[in-house]
Amino acid sequence: MKKRYLAAVCASLLACSIVTLSISVQAETVERRVPTYSAEAFIDHVKYLASDELAGRRPGEPGIELAAEYIARQFELAGLKSVGDGGTYFQSFDVRRGKKIVRSDALLKTQGIEREWKLERDWTPLPFSDAVDVSGPLAFAGYGVQAEDYGYDDYADFDAEGKILLIFRYEPQDEDPDADFGGSDPSRHALFHTKARVAARNGAKGLLIVNPQREGLDDELYAFEEELSQRSFALPMAHITRPMAEAILKQAGLPSLENLQGKLDSERQPLSQDLNLTATLHPGIEPNMIRTRNVLGLLPGDGTTDETIVVGAHYDHLGNVKLQFNRTNDDEHIHNGADDNASGTAGVIELARSLSREGGLRRNVLFMTFSAEEMGLLGSKHFVRNPTLPLKDVRAMINLDMIGRLNQDKFVIFGTPTAEEFPELVKKAAESVDVEYRAAQGVSGNSDHAGFYREDIPFLFPFTGVHKDYHRPQDDWELIDAEGATRILALLHQVVRDVANMEDGPHFRTDDAPEDPAAAAKKTGEEHADDAQKDRMPADARAADDDEVRRPQRPRVRLGIIPDFAGGEEPGLIVDTVMDGGGAQQAGLKAGDRITKIGGHEIKDIYGYMDALRDFKPDDVVDIVYVRDGAETTAQVKLGKARPRPGRE
Repeated sequence: MKKRYLAAVCASLLACSIVTLSISVQAETVERRVPTYSAEAFIDHVKYLASDELAGRRPGEPGIELAAEYIARQFELAGLKSVGDGGTYFQSFDVRRGKKIVRSDALLKTQGIEREWKLERDWTPLPFSDAVDVSGPLAFAGYGVQAEDYGYDDYADFDAEGKILLIFRYEPQDEDPDADFGGSDPSRHALFHTKARVAARNGAKGLLIVNPQREGLDDELYAFEEELSQRSFALPMAHITRPMAEAILKQAGLPSLENLQGKLDSERQPLSQDLNLTATLHPGIEPNMIRTRNVLGLLPGDGTTDETIVVGAHYDHLGNVKLQFNRTNDDEHIHNGADDNASGTAGVIELARSLSREGGLRRNVLFMTFSAEEMGLLGSKHFVRNPTLPLKDVRAMINLDMIGRLNQDKFVIFGTPTAEEFPELVKKAAESVDVEYRAAQGVSGNSDHAGFYREDIPFLFPFTGVHKDYHRPQDDWELIDAEGATRILALLHQVVRDVANMEDGPHFRTDDAPEDPAAAAKKTGEEHADDAQKDRMPADARAADDDEVRRPQRPRVRLGIIPDFAGGEEPGLIVDTVMDGGGAQQAGLKAGDRITKIGGHEIKDIYGYMDALRDFKPDDVVDIVYVRDGAETTAQVKLGKARPRPGRE
């Protein structure tokens, strides 16, 4: 018995020696070994994240919470340390998604009419209404149109100052359906936005809008759709029913709607007049704040340094919404976002699993998945402003956003010019796994690396290209090139190891990294996006392509700032970044300033900002009113010329 025991002990010691030797050899050669990744494991993550069960992972909805819990479990299984709120894997934050109606606050009443006007039966605030409560004298102002180019002006010889105006929707109807003004295709004068700007310019305080009586036009109230509530027009605005408008006109002693409309359409002469009544309008709308979460886990290094590498991806997508690129279809569709960006999220999970199992890193690696990227890079922006680890210790950021279509042969790696060491480091890693790529010379700013780059942190952004399924329901897991994704992960695995084991660097640089608008950057593909400015906007806002709420067109000028697309509690446009050499920098504007007026245009949000810029041309000098530390300042800014759209002169 004793001999057998001693033999067993010797065998055990020999086995331990062999294992120790094996580990030692592996530690010496691990950096030279080409890692392998499982296509099956990768696609399993994508299948779940891009499943109908998660309903498109929209912030504020149940599906994205399931996704967050799934990612946190994967981080835990990989052995990552929880470094989020209260020792969890989560970093929670609030974002604003449009507006909501607070029914208890909504009120519309008119003097002398005893009837109570009921919300959503008699009237409704328009989704793009300003959220200001107003009271004042009522007046009728025709169609509320000022179209000098067509010889029509409802404000001619009429003082609208301080009044709430009752107006018709659209514009005077012409007998010729092909007419530029009043034809079957409404002109810009018929748009709610134009009417609001004109009314505000003439001093009005609010608008009550009623449908004219026309063939095929019922009296249904305008729907308060969330995606249309992202922007605020110049005034509080309500849509009212014809019976309500008739009651107001009758109380004021005016002719019927049909009579007034007939005269305006046929004679095209203003009928604007005071109604000798007063009205009170409380739109009852307020910002719609939602809670969402970043998911993060730390792979500690060897303890010799606090320096950290961030490996991230956004895990949110559009949700169950109307089609963005086909507004003739009002049905809602689940946008599963398999490539954008379940692919990148799956990549982060698999990198965390593999690197954690392998070990041997000098620096820490923080694995993160961001929420609310599609709303304006909000999750990564929140982390940069509220880091759970010191941002000064972050040496590089690697961002995985759309890595699921390597078979398109469009593989680009952005960011190699942002660090001296990156070009050679990426080249060697790509050669070792036999992956061809194009190193973009420009810096794409349309994904979650952007906030890190602005803090002088170098980044790498691998991207397999825009495709016809981008931001469409067809972006499903079956179209993912899982084998190709594993080759990209093998490349990134070596890059992360190399950067994590550096004694110094990577060294940030900007001199060789100009903006490259012609590059095939995410969300700036010429065949799938109108222009880069639009595509920096939140996806919910981009969806608002209605006849009445046309998406802002690209201005001809640039102020020289990057806006804060999240917005703030107060009206205005917050400056996120001031660009070097631009007009804003020369005028002394700084990050955090809240712009409230440009050349006489009131600015309530980014949409008003873009609309205002459209009224100017390059080299115009305009007055900019902004608020800094509670004090209002006016500066003169010379506007620059906007960069051309991708592929255009």
